[in-house]
Amino acid sequence: MLNPSATEVASSTPTEAPGTLYVQGSAIPVTLRATSDSSGVIPAGGFTFRRFDLQLPQNLTGKVVLEVAQDGAAPLRAAIDVRQESRSPEVQEETRLSSLASSANAAPTIVRTFAGRLSPHEPIYFLYGPDDPAAKFQFSFKYRLLTLGDGSDRFSPPTVQFGFTQRSLWDIAHESSPFYDTSYIPEFMFESLAPREGKTEGWFNFLGYQLGSRHESNGQEGALSRSLNTIYLRGAWAVGALDDWHLLVLPEFYGYVGDLSENERIKEYRGFGQLRVVFGTNDGPSLTGRVWAGEDFQNVSYQLDLSIPVTTRLLDFETYFTVQYFNGYGESLLDYESLTETIRAGVSFVR
Repeated sequence: MLNPSATEVASSTPTEAPGTLYVQGSAIPVTLRATSDSSGVIPAGGFTFRRFDLQLPQNLTGKVVLEVAQDGAAPLRAAIDVRQESRSPEVQEETRLSSLASSANAAPTIVRTFAGRLSPHEPIYFLYGPDDPAAKFQFSFKYRLLTLGDGSDRFSPPTVQFGFTQRSLWDIAHESSPFYDTSYIPEFMFESLAPREGKTEGWFNFLGYQLGSRHESNGQEGALSRSLNTIYLRGAWAVGALDDWHLLVLPEFYGYVGDLSENERIKEYRGFGQLRVVFGTNDGPSLTGRVWAGEDFQNVSYQLDLSIPVTTRLLDFETYFTVQYFNGYGESLLDYESLTETIRAGVSFVR
């Protein structure tokens, strides 16, 4: 609902809206039912939206036209391509966001830039512990630049993505609360991930892969500067049903590209790969383990993350209580040769 006036107005839409499906010369009456509350106000010059669900007739396929009448205005019409194939939750969410943004005439830019393109990448968390630097936080996202083809019967379409991750160690308890070190990690990747819903077979399934180029820098100058470039290949396999308790295995192999003069011994501590293993359920507890080692399997490092879902109904806020244990080298790119052991706890928003 759009408010073109100079003052805010009350927002109120019906819980049901009658519509008509036109298919092959036939008119089929349908009812759209609201799934969210639209009460409140619409700011001046702003808009609001309300989500409606539509139950399609059984065995309906092909191109249809949905028409919804509006009081005092021309009816809304939309062309729908109905397919009887299963779709992954990621694809359903992308379709929902795209449709949502398309229906908001005041926000065409959302369709072009963000709807269905921006998504989480690596875990997002804020943690605190007893050792210096006490605080550690990370945020990460990826943005879909290109979609290549239509995918296959099992897999969603391959994509080209831009990713960015920032991981910081923060002396939050010290005077002036300085940042100890921060890693800025932009990357470009080609990925083919997320099998379509219902397309996994048996107890062992290949979930896809990522192939990319990654830069990592701490943004410092002179003797404190650290940076490196890598190319990597990451695969993903699942043991068990994805909608129940399962084990994810994600090996990653990488190689170094270009000058390593600022990190001459980095290969001795980061080596050429890592293994990530995740055990848990989508809506329940999850334990993630990461392990890597330097050349000749020396200087072994590992990290364990235990996360438990937490829901606060009062604020409609869902997150994860997280405990992270780190033992090894390279938590800070600045001091990648130093052995550290620490435990922190806090919240994760993406795990």
